[in-house]
Amino acid sequence: MAQEKSSQKVAQLATQKATGNLDDLILLGTFGSGERPRALVRTADGKIVELKVGDRIGRDPIIAIEDGRLALSGKGRTRWMTQPVVQ
Repeated sequence: MAQEKSSQKVAQLATQKATGNLDDLILLGTFGSGERPRALVRTADGKIVELKVGDRIGRDPIIAIEDGRLALSGKGRTRWMTQPVVQ
């Protein structure tokens, strides 16, 4: 019985509508150790790519990956991309 309630909750969370603009990049998640962090990003054309510090998104290099966010450097400034929050 507890398993069934848990499965229903998981199904509800897994099927919520996306909060991001699907024409843009969406940070799906971050993972890995402090020395080798990685990020999963959904591109505007729907591809899922795994990225690491030093990889580029367009012309901008990824300079940091932290829990739930990544930093891009471009045009003399740092911009942070964060995971959408389910409400």
